[in-house]
Amino acid sequence: MTMAAARRLLPGALVLCVVLAALLAGCGGKETAKAPVVVIGLDGATWDLLQPWIDAGDLPQLAAIQRTWAWGRLRSSIPYLSPAAWTTAVTGVNPGKHAIYDFQRRIPGQTVVVNETAASRRAHPIWNMLRDAERRSLILNIPMTDPPDVMNGLAIAGFPHLDRTGYTYPPELERKLAGYHLDEMEMRFMPGREDSLLRVFVEDRERRKAIVLDWLENERFDLLWAVFTETDRVQHTFWMFQDPESPHYDPRSAAVLGPVLHDYWVGQDRALGEILRAVGPEATALVLSDHGFAPLRYQVQVQNLLRRPGSSLSEKEANSIYCFDASDASRLYVARRGREDPRAWTPEEARAVRAKLMAELKQFVDPRTGLPVCAEVYANEEIFAGTYAEKGPDVVAVPTPGYFLVDGDRSGEHTDEVIVPHSPILSGWHEMNGVYAVRGPAISPGRRDGDGEERFALVDIVPTVLYLLGEPIPEGLDGRVMRGVIDSAYWSANPPRARGPLEEDYRELSPEEMKNLKNLPYIGG
Repeated sequence: MTMAAARRLLPGALVLCVVLAALLAGCGGKETAKAPVVVIGLDGATWDLLQPWIDAGDLPQLAAIQRTWAWGRLRSSIPYLSPAAWTTAVTGVNPGKHAIYDFQRRIPGQTVVVNETAASRRAHPIWNMLRDAERRSLILNIPMTDPPDVMNGLAIAGFPHLDRTGYTYPPELERKLAGYHLDEMEMRFMPGREDSLLRVFVEDRERRKAIVLDWLENERFDLLWAVFTETDRVQHTFWMFQDPESPHYDPRSAAVLGPVLHDYWVGQDRALGEILRAVGPEATALVLSDHGFAPLRYQVQVQNLLRRPGSSLSEKEANSIYCFDASDASRLYVARRGREDPRAWTPEEARAVRAKLMAELKQFVDPRTGLPVCAEVYANEEIFAGTYAEKGPDVVAVPTPGYFLVDGDRSGEHTDEVIVPHSPILSGWHEMNGVYAVRGPAISPGRRDGDGEERFALVDIVPTVLYLLGEPIPEGLDGRVMRGVIDSAYWSANPPRARGPLEEDYRELSPEEMKNLKNLPYIGG
């Protein structure tokens, strides 16, 4: 890294350290401060969709990445919903420690359901870890970061938003963002709105790109982390037009709208190329997605499944199973005494109901195809660990690609309608395997996915970035450094350093925050 780059990218207090380290390099002095790291999030990106276009030469930046970077699949969090996934990505811990599982949560001992925000997070994000080390961070549009943290650097928070104002740190930064459009999660396809919806996606992408380019040119930093959420939105809404197996596929509409995903990704690839050229070779660049994507064709109506003839559950047991959002039932709860209604099941009874629920979800297959509708079904304690594990759902289902779980009909009158075509409002949904790609002075290029239990995962991002910045890695993180992408000689010369555990960042909600949360409409995704 050049001295000019050091002066621009590192906090002023560190510039002198860089100079002294350079003077002492041949005299046993401490090593030069590590170059900055730039993280670019492409929400919902999946090689499954992109690879044919890469191979065809339509995405030259991603093609160049595959030739010269370390890259591969990145396993998401469970659940692979944006609030949980991105919070896992920036904290390096599972939801049992960071406490965010969904867009909503129930207040303990009450029936009141409120929306989650960054104030719900109970673990330190990486920019707080770096703040303590006097390192400077810039964050842009990372989901579940509103209200923004007090930090050493700049923040433009991502969705969900408490208001149309108050989303930056420092607060005065907002005045400089004329024309900035908050991510309002425009992702429900409505016929006749195609052009206006696409216009929003394109304009938001270009605005966020402009901010990243401005920061790269004019701000000093150690970590820059920006997320493009529009890639997720366009896939949610336009997937069916390039999916002949969708029950809503129409050749006439496909002739017009079928190229939308391809064309949007051509523009995203171009934007990514502009950013990476501005990053320069001295820094480490990391591209990642929070989850993958797959077609959404049929919905499995959970209550219909549980009430069908032959089900192992009684009507009372089925009635006690609930989710926060009837349109997304992959995260299920069993009403339990002491947590919900005092007349609900005892803990022992609730575990018995949960066992039946899990068995039904695991065993049910689509009678038309013979495919199981759930690829994985987990009990809470199988995947969550930490102070806040009990806050999480009792059961998390990972649907087989193409299927989606909804609450269904609780009347018991339509038990034969377990699987029906999903609404065309959404035609693509999340999948476990996302993407990563990384290049920099410490990186050995080539495709690497990790093997077995060592598969690279979203939870590994924080320890990996800390390592690349030369910072010690706190005890208690659930992830590990992605050793397979690090050059062996570099690793030998720079073994990872450990530090003591971070305290969980527990913050009670103020009365005003609670009022704001209760007034927020649900915004799924």
